[in-house]
Amino acid sequence: MTNARERIEALVDEGSLYYIEKNQSAVSVATAKIAEKPAVVAAFDPTKKGGALGFFEGRSLVRAVALAKEGGAPLVILCQSAGADMSEGQLSLSAAGSVFRALHDLDTPKLYLSYGPCVGAAAYMAELCDMVFAVREQSALCLTGPKIVAKAIYEETNLQAMGGAEAGAKRGLVHFPSETEEEMAEQCRRIMAFLRQKQGTATGSLPMSDEVSMEALIEGIVDEGSAISFWNEWAPSATTLFARIKGMRVGIFANNPSVAAGVLDKEAAEKAAAFYALAERFHLPVISLADTPGFLPGTASEEEDVLGGGRRMMDAYLRHRGKKATVAVGKVLGGAYMAMGCREMGADAYFALERASIGVMGAELAMNILHLKNKNASSYKAMHLSAEAAEKSGLVDAVLRPADLREKLWEVLS
Repeated sequence: MTNARERIEALVDEGSLYYIEKNQSAVSVATAKIAEKPAVVAAFDPTKKGGALGFFEGRSLVRAVALAKEGGAPLVILCQSAGADMSEGQLSLSAAGSVFRALHDLDTPKLYLSYGPCVGAAAYMAELCDMVFAVREQSALCLTGPKIVAKAIYEETNLQAMGGAEAGAKRGLVHFPSETEEEMAEQCRRIMAFLRQKQGTATGSLPMSDEVSMEALIEGIVDEGSAISFWNEWAPSATTLFARIKGMRVGIFANNPSVAAGVLDKEAAEKAAAFYALAERFHLPVISLADTPGFLPGTASEEEDVLGGGRRMMDAYLRHRGKKATVAVGKVLGGAYMAMGCREMGADAYFALERASIGVMGAELAMNILHLKNKNASSYKAMHLSAEAAEKSGLVDAVLRPADLREKLWEVLS
């Protein structure tokens, strides 16, 4: 597929497409349904001056944004663009500014599908959208093209190295890297289906053992087949996904103990901040599943600004105005207690599994600092780290079995 018409028709539900603007610029605008969800679609046509953004393209995009705003519908942008139209000069800059402002002000979901190189103004548009989809070895999102880089700073590079789907996924810009355009379109349809406010009675497979893994715990909490994970290649010590519980849409942020023990380094904190902001944009209640030794210590971590990442994570959590619930699954130490969401930070409920350890630091390190003998380890853990002690102190609302979580979370968040 190389032109806008083919790409639009391959994405939308059959028989639902109605063109608002077609063939008047390098951007076509249409209304349609995607996975039965009404949407406004704006598509760049790379067969017309490389899909460059000029005055008329800008006007078409601003109109698409206005339609989405008026109808309360998601905006879906299908992009392959050389960026600002060099032949129009200053007019193209004005067009880009108008589009950026319109996208910034739009409060409905904004999805961006990259079908090829998206350079300059087109790449900035991706940054202004909520979710970005891209095709490996085909898409690219970057400030300037390799030829300009070579001329400006004498660096020999290529589009994939600067902003390909692989690179974008590792940086957190691309939420869903796909192998083909068809797979990318299907991922978009899954998100559009998730955005529908349908209710259901689907069930999860409830785990019974307290030693269940984080992955199995999530599977037991959410409706079967409803989980959509994203940002899988960015900060893998943390997991982000959308899912449903009894048909209710939720966002889940979880530490991933199988990678670096689930530590919160700067990238994981930035991922959390982006996730909480996205959940706020999509009006989703949030579940935080905590199992982490806390923020990564050390000189290198401090130089990377882990403190700033943590601050942005907590700020995004506090800014989320919907309902929130946290579950202490394993270790929740130090600043992770606040950053992963607690009653004091605005969580509507804080639950813990029996195996959870909630405290300032691990027992061994604490005893060393306090000059306590090893024989006191069990009593220290019971008094200062156990889920039972946290419940008595009022930090935890209830200590639960994994099999009880699904129902409790639904009660709190519905």
